[in-house]
Amino acid sequence: MKFLLTLLLISVLFSQELITGQFTIQASYFHLLFMLQTDLLSLMCQECFSEQCGQKNCPDQCTSLTLYVVASGKNVTSVIKTCAIPEMCSPGSINLGEVVMTSNAMCCSSTLCNIETLPVLPLPQPNGKMCYSCKNNDCSQTVDCAGNEDRCITETATLLGMKVTMKGCVAKAFCSSNELLNPLGNDTINVQCCEGNLCNGVDSFTPSFFLMIISLLFSILFY
Repeated sequence: MKFLLTLLLISVLFSQELITGQFTIQASYFHLLFMLQTDLLSLMCQECFSEQCGQKNCPDQCTSLTLYVVASGKNVTSVIKTCAIPEMCSPGSINLGEVVMTSNAMCCSSTLCNIETLPVLPLPQPNGKMCYSCKNNDCSQTVDCAGNEDRCITETATLLGMKVTMKGCVAKAFCSSNELLNPLGNDTINVQCCEGNLCNGVDSFTPSFFLMIISLLFSILFY
């Protein structure tokens, strides 16, 4: 069985191959993520997780995201439409070395304004910045950042009794909130961001909410 935290753990902990194709995401998992929003729901949005769609009352904004993940030469595309969280409104990318993800995203504030499915955001070009990454339990590896990836990340987690660390590059827009408990269990996921070349080799970070959502997404996609 694959470790459920992120795609990077597939290469770190197990030897099973990444499955290619479209995946159906169970909406119930994501409902837990969006319970943090207020109880005043006044805007109707489309709600889709892959090919399952419906309608949902939201506080003030809708969002449409198209996620594209590449790992070991294989890829997965998934479409999510639901209530907006500010951290999910900007396009960007995450590079963990052996795993790269792009997120094409938009937020809007009119009835059913998120019906449009956004195209896949292409993999960005290198921008000259470097961050540490992990491979086979060796976190002294480096990775070239690309596009708007102007921060380095370090993610630590304990899931199913196993502790793991992941490092890489990320866009600034994804680094702006707090630690979140994994809704798939009681295990803590801690993601931190820092500025500066190779800055994620030291303990100087800002917690991020969006990246933990992505980790949970990976968990569901690749169960």
